[in-house]
Amino acid sequence: MESRKHELDKAAFRKQMGKQRSGITGEQRALRSAEACSHGAAWLEGRGISSFMVYLAIRSELDLTELIEWGWRTGRQVVAPRCHESDRSMTLYHLESWSQLEQGAYGIMEPSRQLAREIPLSDAPEAIFVPGLAFDRRGGRLGYGGGYYDRFAQAIAGQREGNAVKPIWIGAAYEEQLTAAVPLEEHDAVMDGIVTERQLYIIE
Repeated sequence: MESRKHELDKAAFRKQMGKQRSGITGEQRALRSAEACSHGAAWLEGRGISSFMVYLAIRSELDLTELIEWGWRTGRQVVAPRCHESDRSMTLYHLESWSQLEQGAYGIMEPSRQLAREIPLSDAPEAIFVPGLAFDRRGGRLGYGGGYYDRFAQAIAGQREGNAVKPIWIGAAYEEQLTAAVPLEEHDAVMDGIVTERQLYIIE
């Protein structure tokens, strides 16, 4: 009974935060996305990070287009996932141009198996940018309920060798998506930082 109530609470929170995010005008989303991408690029450059994973925005998500193109211009390895509905897993691909994309699961643009090169999970990038409906300052993330990123986090953790560097997980969001607390479960992926139009916050 308690588990059922928790799921209902999360569903209501998702609906509330989704409505809030969609209330940001298209013009504001474009401006804020560009600012967030600038903060993300500055952080990547400052850390000397040469490979990072992005998502391809859909609906009202913060758009990482400018970060992706910055990565291409500066010779970094830009990685994007393909989602597999059958087991809710993700595989990684090296994305080198927009022409390598095709429409995939849920209408999201994804790397083409024929045009992009697949990357093994053991070669996961140094930083991973993640979408979501809400984030808190402890690294909590409210996703869409599919569990793709939670499974992905577990999968790459299982692939890492003892001396491999753990990827840095960065939530990407508008300031309105930051909240006091996100309801977390044991299997939920936790962020190491959050980038918004204001700045990139590192979780202490």
